[in-house]
Amino acid sequence: MEDYLWEPFGSDGIAKIRYKAGAIITVDGARKSLMELAALTGGKPAVVLVDIRLAKSVSREARALFGEAANRYAALALLAGSLPTQVIANFFIGLSRPKVPTQMFTDEEKALTWLRRYAP
Repeated sequence: MEDYLWEPFGSDGIAKIRYKAGAIITVDGARKSLMELAALTGGKPAVVLVDIRLAKSVSREARALFGEAANRYAALALLAGSLPTQVIANFFIGLSRPKVPTQMFTDEEKALTWLRRYAP
């Protein structure tokens, strides 16, 4: 069973990935989710909301892989809730320094409003 669920592109042109409660995001899981994103988009950069509010942790290797995959995103919003998930999101942004618009949010509607500026 997967630790996440992809929500296909809606009418707003935004893809969403939601990590399930207690998810431990490993490099293998990160690699699989990136392959699924590429399949959804035909390899084109996408506007993506990543909901990590319920995730337990993200391995260093997974953060590095997500950072290296910045060319797969046109814009990326990380949706965090608890202090630990906010730390994960800010750690990712600070260390990987994505070359695409990337921001952490605690409010989903604000994240979606921000992402819509980059949606096709």
